[in-house]
Amino acid sequence: MMEEEKLLVLRLQPQDLACIICHMHYVHPSTLPCGHTFCKSCIEKYWADNAKCKCPVCLKDFRERPELNKNTDLSALLDALQAQDSRAHERCGSCNGSGALKFCLSCGAPLCKDHLMLHQDTTGRHRHLLVNPITTPWPCIQHKGGLEYFCTSHGAPLCATCVPDHKDCDPAPLLELYKSKKGNVERRIHHMEQSITSKEHIVNRQKDAYQEIQILICDIKDNLTQDFREMRDYLEKQERAAFWRMKREQDSAQREASQLVQKLMTELDDIKTRKSQLEEQLENDWISMLRDGGTEETFTSSPVSQSPYRFDENLIVDTTDAVTRMKKSLLSHALLEEVPCPPKQVLEDSLVLSPTTPQPPEEELRALSLQVKAPSRLLQWATDVFFDPDTVSCRLSISPDLRTVTVADRNYSYPKNERRFTSCQALCSKGFSSGCNYWEVSTADSDGWGVGVAASEINKSQQLGDNELSWCVKWNKEGLSTWHRNKEIQILLPRPRIVGVLLDCTEKLLSFYSVTEETEIFIHTFRVHFQTQMFPAVWLYGLKKGKSLMIRDIKMTAAGAPQLS
Repeated sequence: MMEEEKLLVLRLQPQDLACIICHMHYVHPSTLPCGHTFCKSCIEKYWADNAKCKCPVCLKDFRERPELNKNTDLSALLDALQAQDSRAHERCGSCNGSGALKFCLSCGAPLCKDHLMLHQDTTGRHRHLLVNPITTPWPCIQHKGGLEYFCTSHGAPLCATCVPDHKDCDPAPLLELYKSKKGNVERRIHHMEQSITSKEHIVNRQKDAYQEIQILICDIKDNLTQDFREMRDYLEKQERAAFWRMKREQDSAQREASQLVQKLMTELDDIKTRKSQLEEQLENDWISMLRDGGTEETFTSSPVSQSPYRFDENLIVDTTDAVTRMKKSLLSHALLEEVPCPPKQVLEDSLVLSPTTPQPPEEELRALSLQVKAPSRLLQWATDVFFDPDTVSCRLSISPDLRTVTVADRNYSYPKNERRFTSCQALCSKGFSSGCNYWEVSTADSDGWGVGVAASEINKSQQLGDNELSWCVKWNKEGLSTWHRNKEIQILLPRPRIVGVLLDCTEKLLSFYSVTEETEIFIHTFRVHFQTQMFPAVWLYGLKKGKSLMIRDIKMTAAGAPQLS
């Protein structure tokens, strides 16, 4: 038996039969000697507009204009396609039944999956207008004609056969009505798009303005912090000066009184000694008393001052008056009466912009509160970071899980690397240049440390916060402070046991938090400017063996509040 021939089904797209010059179906297709085909009129016009006869596709030059013969096979295929395009869907049961996927308003005919491709031709001279079919049972299924009219009274499309049944309704041509309604809807959509664009522009302007306000307030806060710190330092100095003046007067009075008492005690001892001698003579040696001839010995003593030493009253009065005037000047400002002062444990509002979309007013105020009520707010941007062994200082040991660095009692022989720090510092291996990223560092096992970020260009000899390529928060015996470009800002907060770091690369904001079991207390926000990646970084103060910093694994607890350890 002869092997059955396999039927090859070839499916052409409308653009496969389109001329490359006019982008429409071939009209009198003519094939050049190079094998490329064009409409006869198109190639003739192309040659007329150019000095040389060449193929528009392969650019092959022809010395003489070739004879343009009709491609009969391609013409036959186009004729068959045109015949199928006009009649095939009328005999298709799927097109006129539930299998219709689209409806062509220009042809007034429903189309199934197979015949839909013939109506999606955008290169032909006949434009088709395709819409979704009616979801209700298809009307006029018993009629051969397509839906050409629309009854506004009944709200249903009609074929030409059904129009007489709706003569009192005055049906309108379906295509014209659709184009008219479509134009109205498109104009409404256009107005809505303009309104959306306008409102989005306003929203963006408001967000930018809010951002500028946040940065301005952050700068003002830094200035106010400096001013209040200077005033506190000034008041403390004045307090020390006032008490020092009192102490000098007290010491002078004590010294003068001690000298006078010592003199009086010496005279008192002399008088007591002489008195004892006389009493002894009177009791036991009355013969000697008689021999003295009864002469009476005169006794004189130094006058006793009733007021041995007095304070310098003018100095005391001047000091107390100056302190009183200073107190009245401070208490004369009505700011505290005009703006209620929060409790001592409640600090200022946080200045960190949320990288998420704008929130309702109440939620936004809650989100901007310094003491965050929901610790998981920052955990939504939690990311895993690990120390980079190539940057760890030789004086630090690194744990196997790459999360802890510890001060060692000797230098380790790490492989030489141009990125390895010379001081007790380390970078993390993962850098950030986009999005919002949050991580936490446990500082409980170190009494001197720095936690922050550094740009990839930082030099191995540079220290965290002492240059323009790094930002950090530090703790040492002087207290808590932030550092950038070797400039310090003192922060009046207790020592953080856990430091949370939020790097918003989109807004270019770097924020630090003191994390506790109940809340996350805002420390400071930097506006950071960088062109490359930013890496988490740490610094250990001093060389006390065993002191360490640990990156906390908060990725596992991002779904809820972290369990501090």
